Amino acid sequence: MTDHTGSVPLYYAQDRDQVITGKTPLEVAVKMASPGLDPVSAADFLLNGTVCYPYTLFKDVYLAPPGAVTDVTPNGIHSEFYYQPEEQCSNQSTAYWGAQLREKVQQALQKGLEGKKQVKALFSGGEDSRAVVSLLPEGSECELVTFADELNREVRLAERAARALGRPLVFIQRPYKFYQRDIQSRVYAIGGISEIRQTHVWGRLAQPLKDADAVIGGYVADSLFKSEKMGNVKRSRKRLTPETMESSSAEQPLGIEKAIRQSWINQSVAAAVDERHLAHHERIREFRPVTAANWHRLWPWGSQARSYAHYMACHLACPAVVEPFISPQVYRLAASMPEQLRVDRKAFRAAFAPAMGKAGWLPTTSGHIPRLGGYIGHWVELGTVTSRYGRDLAANVTAQIRGRIPRSQGPWGANRDLPPQEIAERLTASQRDQMRELLDVILTPAEAKAFFKPDHGVTSARVRTRALQIAYLMDWAGATLPAR
Repeated sequence: MTDHTGSVPLYYAQDRDQVITGKTPLEVAVKMASPGLDPVSAADFLLNGTVCYPYTLFKDVYLAPPGAVTDVTPNGIHSEFYYQPEEQCSNQSTAYWGAQLREKVQQALQKGLEGKKQVKALFSGGEDSRAVVSLLPEGSECELVTFADELNREVRLAERAARALGRPLVFIQRPYKFYQRDIQSRVYAIGGISEIRQTHVWGRLAQPLKDADAVIGGYVADSLFKSEKMGNVKRSRKRLTPETMESSSAEQPLGIEKAIRQSWINQSVAAAVDERHLAHHERIREFRPVTAANWHRLWPWGSQARSYAHYMACHLACPAVVEPFISPQVYRLAASMPEQLRVDRKAFRAAFAPAMGKAGWLPTTSGHIPRLGGYIGHWVELGTVTSRYGRDLAANVTAQIRGRIPRSQGPWGANRDLPPQEIAERLTASQRDQMRELLDVILTPAEAKAFFKPDHGVTSARVRTRALQIAYLMDWAGATLPAR
């Protein structure tokens, strides 16, 4: 039996006369007699950072459907669904959905933290972590933890919000080139589910969480209750007007690239990648006929979300991770809530802004005020963003004049992908040979030839870093390519 969302994925393979299961595709592939790499999945991974459900990077290794009881035998597969995130029609008010959301999140927190004394919260300058912390019972102890490259604006925003919520905050500086360290251990742990650039809690940054009874956060609130994953929303580039819904449905899933439009992917492989995503889209349309495109990245969550690596990394740091927005009752609420209430954070504001107290009036990382929406909220956001841009520009120019590196003011570190010249250096000779063989299949001839040359080709540093992950996984599993 799999969970509602697919946040605890189960992978399987029918290998000869046995069934192999595991928590990651790699865990299954290493147990197979003759594992193979799927070139179409590899191209999908390079382009999107994940592999389209139900496929994986390894041939004949699949993801069991979420919300189902699946019986896998050497001779067949049968799944009985007990839950699918069906879309529903509702005329209930924003206040109603806000109250429901607040209640469900609070219930998930209370259940997850029952009996837990030492609680820590992953806290940022954004509003999602403020929302979660604001629902903690008064008198409960909770230490807020924030990470950043340096003591920058993001940290100062987190500090102000923490003071407003009456909670202590600990700032931990991210090591230099943090995301370029421990590449192999990160790849092995994530096991081919998604790219590793989202492993924010790792190594030295994971240590402060290991003594916690539970770790909480605001993971996936942006995706489920805001417009982050909506493709049918009109956004003003100059932030002069609030975002609005353009139509009831979106044609193209947001965050999924059309492979056939990429000049660097072999066209026959690109067509196969797009065909799989179209099949996944049609599969979701069976239970979400209008909003399927907006749920392409939301179902199953574990395999389709690039950020899933963060969730896995948190569990490795502290087994008791309480992420209320991914809980079954909150996920079900997101599925039934009208899509228009995700726009301009309507339901989210109704649910959490009052509970935040003073923290709801402090600007966030993106510049908006949690308590404000509509035209006023967007005009305030525009003023904040414009002011920050001017200050950052002046500071960066001054830094360059003085021969210093410009400071990063946001939550995420720089250097999240490897420089192209380091890709080949991180591989053994046999791994490079395997990778060249794969690239000859999935890339155009010119791009495959230029791939390991830093100053040639059109593929980005992100794509090349993803290729490094595939090379490691191929080697560890002993996976081969299908005969050409």
